[in-house]
Parts: sequence; C-alpha cells; structure tokens
Amino acid sequence: MIHTFELLLTISDEDCQHIFSKYGVKLYKYRHIRAAVKELNRKIKEIFTHYAIVRTWERVDGDWNLQFKVDVVKLLNRGTVTEEDYDLVELDIRKFLTRHFGNSDYFDSHILTRIDYRLDVYVPDKRDQELLFHLLNKYTMRFAYKEKIKWGKDQNGDPQKYETSQYHKCKSTELIIYSKEDERIANEEQIQSYDENIIRYELRLKNSHLNSMKRQDKGGKGMPKQLRTYFSSQLWKEYMEKHVSPIVHTGDYYKISEAEKIIKNSSFSKRKKESLREFLVMISKGSIDTPKKHMSLPTYRKYLHDLAILGINPILIPKNLSTKKHIVFPSVLKNPFKI
Repeated sequence: MIHTFELLLTISDEDCQHIFSKYGVKLYKYRHIRAAVKELNRKIKEIFTHYAIVRTWERVDGDWNLQFKVDVVKLLNRGTVTEEDYDLVELDIRKFLTRHFGNSDYFDSHILTRIDYRLDVYVPDKRDQELLFHLLNKYTMRFAYKEKIKWGKDQNGDPQKYETSQYHKCKSTELIIYSKEDERIANEEQIQSYDENIIRYELRLKNSHLNSMKRQDKGGKGMPKQLRTYFSSQLWKEYMEKHVSPIVHTGDYYKISEAEKIIKNSSFSKRKKESLREFLVMISKGSIDTPKKHMSLPTYRKYLHDLAILGINPILIPKNLSTKKHIVFPSVLKNPFKI
C-alpha cells in the first residue's frame, strides 16, 4: 500500500545542533549546510537503514525545519503493508525521535510533505516482464497533466532510455512503473526476497498535491497533512483508481486474433464489433492517443469503456514481436494491475 513518506518537523536550535554532534558532524567544517546534512544522513543510514534526512534549514524564529524520509517496507522488513500497520510505524518513528531528542513530542505536530503509494505485482516470467514494458510504451503521453518520460540521464549525465520502467510526471504527482529487482541492481543494493520478480506501480503524491488536498476550496477536501490521514487503504484505492487505472487501463493484453474472438462472441452489434476492431488496430499502428485524431472524445471514451467491459486492454500484443532476448511472445498476457 505504501512505499515511503516524508515528514517535516520543527525542532529547536539546540536539538538541531545535538543531532549533528551526536554523529560527529561538525557544522563549522562545512561551507554549506547541505554538505553537512549529506554526511549526517550517511552516518544515520549506517544504523537506521529505513530513515534518511532529506534536508534541514533554519527558520526566521531561530528554530529549524527537519525533513526526513521513512521507507516503510524496510522498516517492517516485508513487502506487505496495510492500514493496520500504522501504529507500528508511528511507534518506530517515536523511538527514533526519542533516541535523538530525548522524547517524541515533535511527532505530534509533524507535517506530511510526500507519500508514495504502491501496488506490487508478482510477474515471475522474465519474458512477460519484457513484454509488459514493451506494451507500456504505447500508453498515453499525457494524462491529468502527467507527461510520459521515455528518457532520463545516467550517472554521467548521458541520455538513458528507461527499458524496465515507465515515468509519468507533473509538478504535484508522479507515476512510475518499474522492475524492483532492476532498481535494486541499478542502486547496487541487495535484492530482498520480497523484491524478486516484482513489478511496482508507484504513485508519488508530492507536497504541492498534499497542500491542494488540505484546502477547503478550489477542489481541496480539507485533508490534514498528517501521516494517519493518508495511511488509509480506502484512500490508496481511490488514488490508484483515479491516477493509475486511466493510464494503464484494465483488461488483459491480447494479440489481435484473440481479441477478435472475444469481440465476435460479444453481444455488441455487428457495426460496433467492426468499430472496436478498427479502434484496436489504430492504436496498434500508433499509440493509445492515435484514435483521438480521428474521432470525438466521447466516442473515444466509449470505445475504451466497451473494451473494458469485454476485459480487453486497448494495447494489443504485436503479432510478430521479437527482441534480442526472446523470439516468441504469448498471445495473451494477464494484466498484473488489479486493485
């Protein structure tokens, strides 16, 4: 349900100085506070692997803001996280704060600045994994302000194509679909048992989004920026349905021959059956955005809805797909994204 989250605490100047000195980080040796924070974070993670100090900065009143990140999966040491785990997570945070500041009172006024929801799916066949990421390339370039990112940069700043991940980003939210094993390898981290053959659908809610949801007007829902508020299975489901489903769609993946059989056996009219087939072919030759150039938006949405009823994903498996690793791919691939 949850991968990571970030909290903002307001701490006293004395406690800020204390946490640096506790780990032997002498602030006067650093020209910029960011360098000191980086060293502090490195030392903290040697002991508390599931915590990370993101940044800290001085306020006008002399106190300090301390922003830190918690990896819930590492904290619990298991892949499954549920709403019922909230008390365990809060207890661990309070223990962490007590160890560093003598008490956990700072948590009482914490501010949630980011939370990453996730859905982990088990895809044991490497061929199916490769096919899935190939099909993801056909998904929309833009949805709800989120733009698809095909290329990034490697450690040297050179262009790098995302082969086993898919990004959709905007200023307030991000969706990333990726191979958890490949991510561990790229970060030179040990692959845990709960990472093996896992494809992760991760939705990141950033501070600007949480601020919007806190508002009482302009689409806000008056939701407090507190961890307990967002540590909710129902809220997780709502976010997945609203932000992820419209991008990855429901229904299983088929080659055109298999999709035709399902459409043919449906109760739709002959004309509708022909239109749905043409719709699928149009997407297959371009992308899922291609039909928008040839039909009205209501018609486009209706066809997607009709396919969803039949359990057909609008992205077809290419008839003669072959790659360096695999020559033959299946005619049907079960959609791993199921809420």
